Amino acid sequence: MDLAILTDEISLDLDKALDEGKRLGFRKFELRCVDSYEHRVPYLNPGVEERLLRKIENQEIELTALTPGLFKIGLSNTEGIRKALEDALPKTCEMAKRLGAPRIIVFSFLRNGGGNREEALSILKQAGQITAEHGLQLSIENEPGFFCDTGVNTAEFVKSINAENVGINWDPGNALVSGEAAYPIGYEAVRPYLQNVHIKDTIPIPPDKWENRLIGDGGVNWLGQLRALINDKPIDHLTLETHVFPVLKATREDVRRLKILMDTVKAINQQDA
Repeated sequence: MDLAILTDEISLDLDKALDEGKRLGFRKFELRCVDSYEHRVPYLNPGVEERLLRKIENQEIELTALTPGLFKIGLSNTEGIRKALEDALPKTCEMAKRLGAPRIIVFSFLRNGGGNREEALSILKQAGQITAEHGLQLSIENEPGFFCDTGVNTAEFVKSINAENVGINWDPGNALVSGEAAYPIGYEAVRPYLQNVHIKDTIPIPPDKWENRLIGDGGVNWLGQLRALINDKPIDHLTLETHVFPVLKATREDVRRLKILMDTVKAINQQDA
């Protein structure tokens, strides 16, 4: 199974991110922020898209997803929702088409931000229709405090949307923080709807905090989860989202640990064969 990584988990400097990523063995990248955390897809600085496009056309890299951070707000923020549906999402879809990225990753609204589940479903259905018109997938990421938080809740949400192009960006770390046994319980629920997976580790700090950690230093059963993903093959790649600073140093260590885990899965599978 191929590995991808978010460019800003290596560096906010795009050229450095791609060069270091290549040295770490990555060819597939997910795009979120470039130059600064304030410059997020689709509102990037002039010239960024052109530099990416040259590398894509030269077959140096491939983009797996764009992550504009949409719907990471409350349902009471009607102006934010309007801007997302009328401006940010269409622009992100157009950028994805130009860059050959097959999916857009979004969120599902804060539970304590007003409104209810049915309203959130209605808006995400609209978002799904917009992405479908561009021939793209809409991947809803589970996030603590959102309508889609655990794997079980996210699967039920996506099932209710009932759109062929709408699926899940599965984050086991976020499910763990949301109080779920991410593997196997959350994974079994989301597996039919998987479009993308983010790999990071985390540890809950009661009552409502958490810290991101290097793989193996948190609470996610990554050996079990990786073995299931590799054996079930619901998708063709996994995306590293280190989320530990300093990012480059932490990412190098996460890559080392991830390769050990994947080698362990291979050894277990060979032993069981």
